[in-house]
Amino acid sequence: MASKKGGKKANGEDLEAAILRWFECEGEPATVQSLTDALGSKFGKQLVQNTLEQCLKEQKLLAKDIKKARFYFLASPAPGSNDEGSDVGSHKIDLVKQLRQLRNGVSMLSSELSVLLQAQTSSKRATTIASLVSECAALRSRLQALHVIASKESSCVSDDVSLLIHRYKRARELWRDRKRITVCVIDAVLGDSCGPQELEDIFGLSTDEQMNLCLSGTALTLPATVSS
Repeated sequence: MASKKGGKKANGEDLEAAILRWFECEGEPATVQSLTDALGSKFGKQLVQNTLEQCLKEQKLLAKDIKKARFYFLASPAPGSNDEGSDVGSHKIDLVKQLRQLRNGVSMLSSELSVLLQAQTSSKRATTIASLVSECAALRSRLQALHVIASKESSCVSDDVSLLIHRYKRARELWRDRKRITVCVIDAVLGDSCGPQELEDIFGLSTDEQMNLCLSGTALTLPATVSS
């Protein structure tokens, strides 16, 4: 029995030190439940409550009852009683505030980084656009060649021509989709801070207006029998 009492006493002393250290570091009020959760499963709720009441009796802590809940907080030192201790406590509070600000900043930067990592890089967008331009040019060249043959021999209007026209239309649809996605990505990442000239100088991207291009103006005239 004596050994059990000694163990409880040591545990209570450890808990009192942990409680006072928590209040010094956090600098904010706490209830029995919130403090028990903050200290983890090492100490039981009843022991935490008993220790808080003991600290309250010894005037190491103060308490205030609000809506059936008792909030405990660290007792402020008497004015002029220990200027050095007051300075140290104030310094700890400032450090805690700075730490919280840094945590919030890191969280915001982490969120922004996740968004940027999900967006395509400018070089990848430029490569994709160049590949689509090359593919579209090759399809146009092949379609024009087949269109000449089809105009001479009506029998040349075959499944291959229909498939080619389907691919041509699909390529133009993909071009429009890629352009829309590119504009959305630029708006999401850069917003209004980057104009057309900056896009061309920094990322090598040019708008249709800058290149005097019009998607509808470059459309081929398809054979009437298959254009629908």
